[in-house]
Amino acid sequence: VSTQSTGEEEEEEDISVVQAFTCNAHATKFFSPFGYSKGDILTRRDIRAALTSYIRERGLVDPTDKSRITLDPHLADLAKIRDVKARWNEVMQRCEQAFGQCYIISLPGRIPVTVKGKLPPIQFKVEKRTGNKLVTLISNFTIFGIGGKELAQKLQHLQSSSASVVQGVKGEEVLVQGDARKHATKLLLQEYKIPKTFVSS
Repeated sequence: VSTQSTGEEEEEEDISVVQAFTCNAHATKFFSPFGYSKGDILTRRDIRAALTSYIRERGLVDPTDKSRITLDPHLADLAKIRDVKARWNEVMQRCEQAFGQCYIISLPGRIPVTVKGKLPPIQFKVEKRTGNKLVTLISNFTIFGIGGKELAQKLQHLQSSSASVVQGVKGEEVLVQGDARKHATKLLLQEYKIPKTFVSS
């Protein structure tokens, strides 16, 4: 998301999370002529632009049905499609699956962070502790640039109960007294602008 100057003040950027793809050994065999090497990160647009160029330059579009493509051996190997012909969308989707998955997280005022593999959402876990009291554990927020101390302070104010930072298996977690899911969700979506996809319901 770009920031536009109003002449008086700067608008705040939102957090941006974009799915991308890492060029592995299998994909590199096909994409190296387009200037890509193993380990390079491509967007969906990059992949589709290269595939469209390859298909059109080699005349692989079915002249009797423009929605279908005739697969040559290289394209069939990349997409792992055995049929001689397939629809454009199927070919594009299957070729994307040949890549490794990653996510590019752009935080306001910071260098974008690339996370390889599946990006876990911010998670809430409600547990019963001593005396049947409920507590909420919040995890996976640090990758989105959120500090545990800051999050705990905000939730302590919203929840009107104590909140602290604890060390979890995979890093910092915030422990809040009571069921804080409603307040935490609202805070993450509205103030931190975390995409809803990455906030556990």
